[in-house]
Amino acid sequence: MSENARVLNTAIKAHLQGLIRSSGLPETEDSLAVMTRIWFGKKDMFEAQIKALDMRELERLSADDPRGVLLLTWSGSLLSMGPLRGDRSGRRTEYASIELRTDVPHLALSEQGELESDPTVGQPATLRAGPVSSTSPLLTIAACDPAVPPEEQEKRIREATIFLTNGFVRINRTVTSPGRDFPEQLTIKSIVTYLARKNELSQKQTRQLIDDYHIMLESGLLLGLRVPLGKMGRLSLRKRPARKARVGINPATGDTITLKARPEEQAPRMAFSRLLKDRVRQTPFTGSGGEP
Repeated sequence: MSENARVLNTAIKAHLQGLIRSSGLPETEDSLAVMTRIWFGKKDMFEAQIKALDMRELERLSADDPRGVLLLTWSGSLLSMGPLRGDRSGRRTEYASIELRTDVPHLALSEQGELESDPTVGQPATLRAGPVSSTSPLLTIAACDPAVPPEEQEKRIREATIFLTNGFVRINRTVTSPGRDFPEQLTIKSIVTYLARKNELSQKQTRQLIDDYHIMLESGLLLGLRVPLGKMGRLSLRKRPARKARVGINPATGDTITLKARPEEQAPRMAFSRLLKDRVRQTPFTGSGGEP
């Protein structure tokens, strides 16, 4: 079914019309059509992510259910809650308000979040303790499989939160300024800003950590070591054999060119992990422009 053929229910349509009014967008059918398109884009991205992380969709969740959960609201905001700690001291909770932000999402964090009542699809989620007291009505509730260890649940929730908040911001760009060319979101500046907010550090501290990390990667590579990049893969050096001068074809123009001789030398190489390759295959293709 195409996006244009998908229809919002009356309540969600009215909610999006309210967002249009508060955002300053013109209250026209075109604005609603664009808002509807990105709403479905976020919904599809959320569903693909929870499927990739083997999470379960629920209509209702008990407030004392110990599993890690992701809650997507009608507004396109995200409430993520890690598994309930063994000492019952609450959950790591993050609220990302990403209605129409086009730089980085507004983040609110708490290490001791607690649900006030049972989250239910179609109703606001309420919190006794945490970064917010309530959300807009819930569109989807996704929980980790109870068989997954709490440490792995925590990891999956954090991973999904980072992916979805940044993905939703990218989708929002097609609403606030449709047709405009935006600079790439994942610049060092935007990464530093996002990570500083997310981990409650200063931007200076965050920038220093990233710089030190890059220096460690480069140093290990230059020393001839295999440098691990976590689930991304690894860096290494390989010998590139010598090459004699030869005649070749410029693929862009079809012109004949002379390729210079090259001595044997070392070259950096990145090997992507099987896990990353599998995740890429499971992620819906967004095209060269990054639009949903």
